[in-house]
Amino acid sequence: MTTTDDLHSDGRIPDPDRVGDRAAIQDLATAYAYAVDDRDWTRWEALFVPDAVVDYSSAGGIAGTPAEVAAWMPGAMAIFAFCLHTTSTHEIRFTGPDRAEGRVHVFNRNGVVWEGRSELFDVGAVYHDTYARHGDVWRIASRVEHTTYMAGGAFADVIREIAREAQTGRPPPFG
Repeated sequence: MTTTDDLHSDGRIPDPDRVGDRAAIQDLATAYAYAVDDRDWTRWEALFVPDAVVDYSSAGGIAGTPAEVAAWMPGAMAIFAFCLHTTSTHEIRFTGPDRAEGRVHVFNRNGVVWEGRSELFDVGAVYHDTYARHGDVWRIASRVEHTTYMAGGAFADVIREIAREAQTGRPPPFG
């Protein structure tokens, strides 16, 4: 994703016209985290362009359009007593007047009761994104999760095995 030209822009003062774009994209990442934690699937879906690709397969999830994934999310997230998503270290590179690419770290702490015991289930990943601006609104045009690790108790062991079986050409998450 990073080119030689991009490396020369590291540390450069951004074009004043791009400061607002950068803030809007970072706000989009924050809105995404809260939409998942609040289980607000209508808000979550609205953060994407309708034909976006959302790919959670590295974590054992599905890949599909925002509508398909929004329909899947309530069942997938129902096991968790709580979720706390944190996004940070957001890198954004503009590829055109209304397009950008980015990557952002995600730390996701979840509470789950598994086999009668309360456990914490932590996920660390990097989202690789593309963004599209329509008028004065930025939306996610694609989001591919690259899960790095899953940690926790017996529940984490089960989910790691599901993710391991779903891998195609990528290393499975460790933990």
